Amino acid sequence: MPEHFHLLIKPEPAESTSRLMQELKKRSAQGIVSALTENQTHSWCRKMLAGLRLPPTVHSDSRYRVWQRRFYPYGVYSEKKRLEKLNYMHNNPVKRGLVHSPEEWPWSSFRFYYLKDSCLLSMDKLV
Repeated sequence: MPEHFHLLIKPEPAESTSRLMQELKKRSAQGIVSALTENQTHSWCRKMLAGLRLPPTVHSDSRYRVWQRRFYPYGVYSEKKRLEKLNYMHNNPVKRGLVHSPEEWPWSSFRFYYLKDSCLLSMDKLV
């Protein structure tokens, strides 16, 4: 999705979800800001960086905000619910009108699960 993503994880222990998300958001934000900063010769990078800039009234050590402050966890406790969430994630780009079928969205785990394609996304299959 252009402005968000869905992540289906099984952290061990389950209580580590918050710490895992904190690290994921921190490291990916640093990488994104760094890449945009290094490539400001491209107008879209300058535009993206400007959109992430925090206003001077925000009391923070950070100059940019890539992610929302929190995440919205949803406990998945059954195989039925796991498949429901996975199907929702796979069909989200179709529902949004970005592609005609899930296999057309290159950043979807659909390609990994159903086409055995891990060229863009390699992952552990949740069972």
